[in-house]
Amino acid sequence: MLCAAARRSGRHLVSGRSSAQVPEQCPRLGIPGRRGYRVSRPHRAAEVPKGESVSVEVEYSGLWGAVVTFPKRRPFATNIIVATVKTSVADLIVQKAEGKKEIDWSRNAVFTGFGFAYLGIVQWFIYVTVFTRLCPHAIRFSNLPWKDKLKDRAGQIDLVKQTCLDNFVHYTFIYFPVFYTLKEMMQGDGTLDSGLVQRGLAKYWKNIVTDNIYMWSLWVPGDLIVYAVPIWMRLPLNHGISLVWTMILSYVRGSEK
Repeated sequence: MLCAAARRSGRHLVSGRSSAQVPEQCPRLGIPGRRGYRVSRPHRAAEVPKGESVSVEVEYSGLWGAVVTFPKRRPFATNIIVATVKTSVADLIVQKAEGKKEIDWSRNAVFTGFGFAYLGIVQWFIYVTVFTRLCPHAIRFSNLPWKDKLKDRAGQIDLVKQTCLDNFVHYTFIYFPVFYTLKEMMQGDGTLDSGLVQRGLAKYWKNIVTDNIYMWSLWVPGDLIVYAVPIWMRLPLNHGISLVWTMILSYVRGSEK
């Protein structure tokens, strides 16, 4: 029935946006030999302006095609996977570089949990939901060709705005407090009491200047690139730079109890 309806309308929807004509066969809700099309409700087509979708409609064939197009088709799932693995691996690399004979799994659990919960889920909400609302030209600007970005004044302003919000608001007042609180919870005496956040913030306060100088030195130039690339690449590229940052954080703060 769904295939028949699609043929009558002559169109189908992929990731909330209309695409090419549906062929007469319409096997598996897609084009013969092309897998991975998702048919959604027609009324959603008007909800995603052209050039402002987070996920991207793509054609692919076979297992390899599904793998290489996965980040574009499933950016949120990709973000969680990359964030969790990257953060854990970064700490393991640093622990080995420090010459540890045995892995400190309690320390690694801090980074793994932080990567999954904060970098994977919370940062998606901050970067893709909050920032794109505070900076309404952000997605459109990021999806423009590079030659058009150079002419887009409003988009350039939002690029700088996102960089400032990320470094001087998000990292300073949200990221580090969450990291130190989680670290205190997982490496402390295991007591979950009302003073947990206070103890974590007290440790952050001692390192606040050094931590933020390290952060800004890497992420101010890094963010200017991250917020300029197409939106589906935003968090994968962010995690690439973050691999370096996480190793720095693990080295300077990971072994502190």
